Amino acid sequence: MAENTDLRLTQEAWAAIVIKEWIRMVQALNINNTGALVASFDKYVHGNTGGDPDKVSFIYEWYGKMVDYGVGKGVMLMNRDLKIAAGKTQRRPKPFYTDTFYKQLAVLRHLMEEKHALRAELFIQQNLNDNAELAGYKKIEL
Repeated sequence: MAENTDLRLTQEAWAAIVIKEWIRMVQALNINNTGALVASFDKYVHGNTGGDPDKVSFIYEWYGKMVDYGVGKGVMLMNRDLKIAAGKTQRRPKPFYTDTFYKQLAVLRHLMEEKHALRAELFIQQNLNDNAELAGYKKIEL
């Protein structure tokens, strides 16, 4: 089987896709200071001692979170909707981060399910073949 079972490679590729989607959304929503926000996006996949990834960190300018929520400069999350209704602010949520992240998280969940199932299948096949050889039986092909 030539299928990829490398979890780190999968998560690195997934994180790169998340950043590409954020950039696409930032540009589509015409967020102010887009260049600085886009340039700040970065990722890091943390691994455990076995080499498997156990966490993905994303780095970006803090003001991006404020844009996502539609807050800042006297507009807080708890009073944002009241100020919008009263016409006291033009700030609106521009959900470039949250919506994209949770959609892509569902994709990662599916990918990791597939990778773990494939790894389990290969592990079982290898153990069956090792035991079959020891007992003098023919190898098993799945």
